[in-house]
Amino acid sequence: MYHHVNARGSFISVDVGRFEQQMRLLQRMGYRTLDTTDLLEIAAQGTTPQRCVMITFDDGWLDNYVNAYPILKKYGHKAVIFVVTSWVAQEGLRQRLDEGFVTPLPSHKECVRMLEEGSGAHCMLSWQELRQMELSGVIDVQSHTHTHVRFDKLYEDNNTTLAHLHSDLQRSRGLIQERLNKDCLCLCWPWGVYDDQWIATATEVGFKALFTTHPGTNTPQDSLLRINRLVIGNVGEFAFRKKLFIHSRPWLSKAYVRVFK
Repeated sequence: MYHHVNARGSFISVDVGRFEQQMRLLQRMGYRTLDTTDLLEIAAQGTTPQRCVMITFDDGWLDNYVNAYPILKKYGHKAVIFVVTSWVAQEGLRQRLDEGFVTPLPSHKECVRMLEEGSGAHCMLSWQELRQMELSGVIDVQSHTHTHVRFDKLYEDNNTTLAHLHSDLQRSRGLIQERLNKDCLCLCWPWGVYDDQWIATATEVGFKALFTTHPGTNTPQDSLLRINRLVIGNVGEFAFRKKLFIHSRPWLSKAYVRVFK
């Protein structure tokens, strides 16, 4: 699980050099990177090929296109971007790292401030950039809801909460399908917040796989409605190799998460 790839490394961001190091290492170690179509096919077959990993990005920040996309393409990897559809800029195709882009991009804190001030188009992906990445086969765009709000905090009545959640998810899924001409089947919960009724609402809207912020690995025996993910962050080769070693072994992953979560 990543959010940003830029010069402001943090627990949800990774600087450009370290992200390239991580992607190069995945290639050298023979890892196959999956998109959500691959995931659903593997789940249907009930067996997991060796050395599979899914690279995911939350929110839909501009640096995913400027920095992450060319690096992923360079090393032959796929990745999934879960976009907040109300934050997507309408149009625009900006310069990337592989096209000579060198201007520093805002940190996560600065991006959040820009969104709050109404200038989010300067730090968020556009539909044109999403279309280009989707058509390349490198990036698989899926939903991170339409508004990225805490529905559990907005409404006291549960029925009202579920009705607004249903409308939000439906709008997000519909926009991705309309603007990118694809079937949107996967959702990532903002803030990692959900419950059984929210899961039922998401499946009613049409989502087949739901991604959480719970740490750990996934096996074909695990539910597609509660997919685990691992925060990577701005770590070097040793820490990255350690994560791969631990979480490529389900028994070890479960034991590690129990002790250190």
